[in-house]
This record gives sequence, structure tokens and C-alpha cells, in this order.
Amino acid sequence: MSSVKNFGRDTIIYGIAVIISAFLGAFSVSIYTRIFAAKDYGEYNLVLSTSLFITTLFSQWIQQSIQRYRPEYKKSGKINEFNTNLYILTIVTVFIIIVLSFLASFFKDKLGAYNNYYWSSVCLILAQFIFLILGSLLQSDFKSKSYKNFILINSIFKFVLSVLLIFLFYKHPISVIYGTVLAQLVLIIPMIRSTEILSNVTSNFCFDDFWFFVKKFILYGFPMIGWFLGNSILNLTDRYMLAILRSSKEVGIYSANFSIVSASLGLLTTPLLSAAHPIIMNGAYDRNNKIDVPKVKHLISSFSKIYLLITLPLFIFVFLFHKEIATIFLGEEYRKGSIIIPILFFGILVWNVSMFGHKGFEVYEKTKVMLLFILFSAVINIALNYLLIPIYGYNGASIATMFSMISYSLLVYIFSYKFIKWELDFKSLIKIIFSGLVAGFFVYLLKDFVKGYIVQLISGAILGLLIYTLILLLIKEIDYKTVKKWIINRLKNNY
Repeated sequence: MSSVKNFGRDTIIYGIAVIISAFLGAFSVSIYTRIFAAKDYGEYNLVLSTSLFITTLFSQWIQQSIQRYRPEYKKSGKINEFNTNLYILTIVTVFIIIVLSFLASFFKDKLGAYNNYYWSSVCLILAQFIFLILGSLLQSDFKSKSYKNFILINSIFKFVLSVLLIFLFYKHPISVIYGTVLAQLVLIIPMIRSTEILSNVTSNFCFDDFWFFVKKFILYGFPMIGWFLGNSILNLTDRYMLAILRSSKEVGIYSANFSIVSASLGLLTTPLLSAAHPIIMNGAYDRNNKIDVPKVKHLISSFSKIYLLITLPLFIFVFLFHKEIATIFLGEEYRKGSIIIPILFFGILVWNVSMFGHKGFEVYEKTKVMLLFILFSAVINIALNYLLIPIYGYNGASIATMFSMISYSLLVYIFSYKFIKWELDFKSLIKIIFSGLVAGFFVYLLKDFVKGYIVQLISGAILGLLIYTLILLLIKEIDYKTVKKWIINRLKNNY
């Protein structure tokens, strides 16, 4: 019961940050696509994606290991030892990044048009690395309010600083990268204080304990590097192959429309995923420190259902209004790519639900299996991109991405029975789809009677939500008494 309460609380807290962050993200894309040409925006997006890819290489194995092992160290009263070893590991990794960056700089002239982005990318990688590690500590410790505040402030600073640099200093996409770096650097010291990692660092350093700590992180986290690299390949391959097989302009159009998908879907799904992960990982063990299979199985199924309940009607809405959405948020040069919005949306929707489904693999530390699945999906992505991009351009890239993401989810679902079976309530799923389609039908009819893109979106969203919720109540997919009780409890807690 406490897990459900934590989930609801943390989802709301994360949601506040994500909603504002998503709005700022969509608004910034709207500004950038009206300032920069598609070619320049495409080059910037390739640089940004590559920087994220490299950051993933250095950070994700540590992030995932923090979520996995920090609760254990807490329960055994060894949190000071954990903080000490993590602090040293972070310092060593930062040093390695700096050394490798200086060595690689001797070859940066070979980057051609991307040469000017080199040092800004290095700064971005370093800032992101530290920011992500500290953020993982806050999440693992259930400091959701602090995490929300830092994410929110970072989004605001990033937007404001980037726009100021663009209009006051250099009207070029590189200013956006420097704005992002400055925003994260400003928050690092407050984040360190919030995590209290330095106050709990001991002076009694033991190399053997540190090496044992690092090996544990490597054994668990390194396969996760492969998984996240595979995930990055799924997000990078389409852009790189578009640049090679078509042009940077098409990369810009594709990336801008992709950003709308990320912002809109992330608006609702990121809070769920962010809140669910520490709850599952912290609640995976019983009092005897053994895996509580029934509990984890129930949590995974429950979170999956909540996710689909929210995202499936959102997909129908995006399918109906993709042209209007692109017209509002993108510059004229980018709007012709709006057809890829629902295609990518569906692919990412299915992909994200598997983030709940594969928690059983994580709990059993079967990250190597997850790695094989993601590599298989990456191969499918590369093959389909190679076949479809020369013919269909960015439309082909979106189709390739969608099918590769679906393939991962299918593999997780099929093979999850070996560890903790990922069960989906198909009866509920059918009811959700039915309710969404009926609501979508009435929203589609409304479009003919309402003029103006913004008015269409707002009225369509309100009408669709009301009809969707009403049908769910009528077919008893949502229990009225439970909803009423929850609302009353919320009101009592607030007043």
C-alpha cells in the first residue's frame, strides 16, 4: 500500500517538473525552428545526440548501479562507504573523460563542419555526467521534491540562457549547447548539498573495498551500458543514416518533429517511469532480502496498465491532430514532416511500456539478456533504415524506428516468463482501446465545426478526455467509488 502511495505522490511531483519542462522544450523547438535553417538544426541535433550517446557510455552503468545497490548499502548501514566509493569513482571518471577529450582533440579537424562543436560538446558531456549521477542519487533516496526542483530549474535556466546567448552573442545552434552547459553547472553545487554525498564521505579509504565496489558496479552496470548504447543507436541510427543517405536538412525536419513526440509523450510517461523505478527496485526484496516475485509482478502489471490507460488515448489524439500540432510548434520549413509524429509516437509508446516489463530482468540482474534484445532491435533498425531511407527519406526512418522499438517490447514480453513474467491485462487493454477510439471519433467530428488550430486542439483535448473518462466509468474500467474516495482524500490532505 505504501508503494502505491509513494507512486502516486512521486508521479505528481515528477509530473509538475515534466509538464513545465515539456512545455519549455516544445516552446524552445518552436523558437529554434523559426530561427535556424533545417540544415543547421539538423547538424546541431546530430551533435546533441552524439553527446548524449557518449554521456550514456560513461554514466548509465553508474546510474543503474546506484539504483540497484544503494538501497542494499542503506539497509546494511554502509551508506558512508557507498558515498565514499561513489565520490571517488565519479572523480576518476571525470578525469578519464577530460584526458580522452584532450587526446581526441588532435583529430578534431577531421570532423569538417562539426569541428566548431567539439569543445562545446566536451563541456556538455562533463556537465551532463555529473548532473545525471547526482540526479540518480536523489531518485534512489526518494527525494522526489528536490529532484523535481532541480529538473524544473534546469529546464528554465537552459531555455533562458540559450535564448540570451542566441540573441545577445551568437545566433547559431552552438549557443543552445553552451546554454545547456551553463544551466547544469549552476545547479551542481546545490545538488551536491541536497544529496549530502560529501557530508557522508569518510576519510578512511580502502582500495580493496573501492575495487570491490567498482567490480560490483561493472558486473551489473556494464551490460546496462550495452543496453543504453543500443537504445542510443536506435535514436542515432536514423539521424546518421538520414545525413549520409539523404541530407542534413532532412535530419533537421525529422529531429524537430521527433522533439514534439518526445515532449508530448514525456509529458505524461516520464513521471510514471521516474516514480516507478525506485519503488520497484526498493520494494523488490522481502525481509529476508530475497526477491519478492509476487510483489514485483503485481507492481509491473499495475504500472503497465496505468501507463497504457494514459498514453493510448493520447496517441489517438496525436494521430488526429499531427498537422495542427506541427503548424503551431514548428517553423514552416519543418511542418511537412508532421506525418512522422504519430508513427514515432506509437513506436515510443510501445517502447516505454516495456520499461516496466523488463524490470524483472533488472531485479534478477539479467542485464545481459536485455543487451541481446536491444542489439537485435538495433540491427533491425539499421537494416530497415538502409532499405527505407533512400526511398522514403525521413518517413522511412520513422517507420524503421517504430518497428525496431516494437520488436524490443515483443522480446521482453515473450521471454519475461523465465524470470518475472510481464502480464498485461488484455481485457482492460481492449476496453481502453475501445474507449479511446470512441472518444477519438467524436473529436474527429468536432474538427469540422471548430476553426483555428489552437481552438481545435484545446476543444478536442477537453471533449476527448471527458468522453474517454465517461466511457471508462460506464464500462467499469475505472471504479467511480475509488476515484471519488481518492479525490476526497487529496482534498483533505491539501486543506
